Amino acid sequence: MTVHDSRVTELSREENMKVVRVAGLLTVMALLVAPLTMATAPVEITFWNIFVGAHAGVLNSIIARFHEAHPDIRVTSVHQGGYDDLNIKLAAATAAGAPPTMALLISNWVPPAYEDALYDLTGIFPQEIVDDIYPVLVGDGTFRGRLLTVPFNRTTNVLFYNTDLVPVAPRTWEELLSLATELRLDRDGDGRVDRFGKGIRLGPEQFAFLFLQAGGQWFNEDETAFTVDSPAGIAAMEYLLALKEVALFQTGFFSGPFGRGEVAMYWGSSAGIAFTAAAAAPVGTRWSIARLPAGPAQEASLFMGANIGIFELGSTPAQRAAALTFLEFLLSPEEHLYWVTRTGNLPFRFTTVQSLEWAQFVEANPFWKGVTEQLATSEVYPHHVEWDSLRRLLEEATNAVLHGVLSPRDALAEAAAAAQEYLR
Repeated sequence: MTVHDSRVTELSREENMKVVRVAGLLTVMALLVAPLTMATAPVEITFWNIFVGAHAGVLNSIIARFHEAHPDIRVTSVHQGGYDDLNIKLAAATAAGAPPTMALLISNWVPPAYEDALYDLTGIFPQEIVDDIYPVLVGDGTFRGRLLTVPFNRTTNVLFYNTDLVPVAPRTWEELLSLATELRLDRDGDGRVDRFGKGIRLGPEQFAFLFLQAGGQWFNEDETAFTVDSPAGIAAMEYLLALKEVALFQTGFFSGPFGRGEVAMYWGSSAGIAFTAAAAAPVGTRWSIARLPAGPAQEASLFMGANIGIFELGSTPAQRAAALTFLEFLLSPEEHLYWVTRTGNLPFRFTTVQSLEWAQFVEANPFWKGVTEQLATSEVYPHHVEWDSLRRLLEEATNAVLHGVLSPRDALAEAAAAAQEYLR
């Protein structure tokens, strides 16, 4: 071997050693950086809901602001169809042990299917927010002493009325029935009513709030009897039937007929405000909203809509913490106000209702005054494991009466008797 060859060999060895040292250093750096990279990856959570169109757009705007404030969390909103579709998919996912991190939940779904799968928020969700929510809605999310859901997209039933035809909204059952009768109009004398004083739809909710207004109680003390056939129930159903006799009776929503001036008043969800406004604008119908007229016992309405729950089943502690952070953000004063003023959902935080921003919003949209007033007298359906079945019996009874198949007394007696199958 020549001197030149020896030097080349020596240089090659040194270069090889350098390569080995560099490779080793890179390996060590990779091992050090990998955990750091994993630690800074955002926590992924999913939120199953029913929102489409404008509501989905509002929610997505809130989520975008949340991502800016919390880059370590990534929220994926997943539309799952309507409420029935959502419940079916949630039930299947929960049975498989893989529900979403969080979801919209109607309270009556919780006892039969999700109570054991949800994350207990008691003492974890900020108490200052809980104390700021209307107590009825806190109770609606509480199951056997555990706070499992909190309200989000809640609505209530109110009275829509044409202000040209009804300058002062009726405040009692008697006033409503009298006005509904007086405002029926046959313009051309052809025997067909061209304008109705009131609109009535199929469905159990209108009976339900009339039942509460009459002083009804859903069950006896030990929940062994479904007491809708009580005097309060019969009075409520007879009143509903009396209204139906002078009203436009249909299965569809009333925002269209009301907006066109074909109906002077109707009961409806506050979620229908945007639809009513859209129907009324082209023909210039002037309208507003008032509390539901009081019954013989009290004023009452029904909260509708859904809450949000976080699933403990199938989620990691990091995901539950992230979902809790997102839930707090959704109910923050700024985002809660943003949501309700753009969707027609209710402001259920006292600080929101009492805020200057809400006062300014109501001043610009006066019909919201009636909605806000209705909050104080709205109630919720009871938490009963068989409530869906009991509500179906109510629906069958109400429809039988409105279609003239059964009398109020007989329809409610049948519902109470059939309920025994679910109360054993």
